[in-house]
Amino acid sequence: MVAFVMVAALMPWPLMLTHGNWWAFILVTAAILAGLRLLFGGQWLSPAGLKMPPAHAVLAIAAFASFAAAGTLLLHHVYRTTGLQAGAPALEDQIGFLFQAFNEEILYRALLIGLLLSWGMSTPLVSIGTALLFAGAHFVLYRYSNPMHLALSWAALATLFLSGMAMNNLYLAFRHIGFSWALHAGWNVVWLPVAVSDAATGQRLNEPQIFDRVLGAPVIVAAAGVAALLSFALVMRGRAQMR
Repeated sequence: MVAFVMVAALMPWPLMLTHGNWWAFILVTAAILAGLRLLFGGQWLSPAGLKMPPAHAVLAIAAFASFAAAGTLLLHHVYRTTGLQAGAPALEDQIGFLFQAFNEEILYRALLIGLLLSWGMSTPLVSIGTALLFAGAHFVLYRYSNPMHLALSWAALATLFLSGMAMNNLYLAFRHIGFSWALHAGWNVVWLPVAVSDAATGQRLNEPQIFDRVLGAPVIVAAAGVAALLSFALVMRGRAQMR
């Protein structure tokens, strides 16, 4: 619990900076790793979700590249079919989102799911419950905290829920964040750093509008659904092998 609170307290401060905050995510990563090392000592890799076979580390990097490439192709289709224009992402912003995804995986997958499992919750309940929390947090953020007060569509919320389950299940299947980070970072680095505008009006869209129009696209909802189903298959396969 102490580790979860510590990491949760460190996470928000890069978001308080407006532009050029990519370096802040790297500093937060360093602070998180140093804090976990102090709290858990020499065994800190396991609770941080970073204890994995070397082969899995290599595969996670390859998976990250694959997810980023697939996400780029998928986004080109979405932008074309939803009337959006997107610029090229800045490399430094992509680096920042890569580390942001890493930090979020430690918090939400390794520490939060690890905590819930230690309380005796079942694997399906943890996966579904935290995915609902993930989607609900985005709804509350954009509906009540953002100046636009935009309510995300059911389609966008479905994408958030399904992708949350996919990342949860990747952690539950392997008990490290390598593959969940690969999916999370591979997607984030190709769409979050991009300036998106409406092709018809040329008006630049704000983050809630981008979330709603991109994540609400039918092909994105379908892709998230496929990822969730495949990830559940991995969890069930792992449980069958343990019997």
